Amino acid sequence: MEKKYIYIIMALLIIALSTFTFWMMNKDKQEPLVIAPSYSFVVSELGDVSLVENEEAGLKFVIPQGWEVTNDLLASFSMRTKDFIPFNDNLSSASVPKKGCWIGATVRYEKEGSDNDYYFSSNKYYIDNPDYLMENQEIIEVDNIKALKENLIVGEENPGRIEHIWIPIDDKVYLFESDLFGEDQEECKTHFDNFLNTISIKKQ
Repeated sequence: MEKKYIYIIMALLIIALSTFTFWMMNKDKQEPLVIAPSYSFVVSELGDVSLVENEEAGLKFVIPQGWEVTNDLLASFSMRTKDFIPFNDNLSSASVPKKGCWIGATVRYEKEGSDNDYYFSSNKYYIDNPDYLMENQEIIEVDNIKALKENLIVGEENPGRIEHIWIPIDDKVYLFESDLFGEDQEECKTHFDNFLNTISIKKQ
């Protein structure tokens, strides 16, 4: 009789474990992505051109020639010059150069007015209402799409600025950014402007 109860308990434990395992394996599939993961960006070498494509996000761009891809967790996809030297060893400032340049590209999946609308509505507001732009903001176009450009001036020990390009469109927020610090600021600015001209966004 005791063995019978033991077998029943073991069977229930196995069922519970199987149910929990199935739930864990499918949990992420049930929850929509908020930020495009790095593995969703695919690099293709086309001669001298390194083309990056995120099919789900409808995004393509070209890595500046001679640059390298880096996994610094500060953007969905990060790239930098091979001579890049960070200002310090802090992970949070790994994109701030003492020398060299860095560019990051991030895609957030946000529906206007939804619970995860952190950046869509706020950036769209300024694009739709340019009279309310702040001094550090302006409207530009990227791939013939209106975008909000922000310049954030920061730093005393290593003075420079962070340039953000926000594009809220089709339930997605595209963010392209560059940290313009260190001895190569002007060169990095030129690289970033040229990079923006390579961007292609598929409209719905």
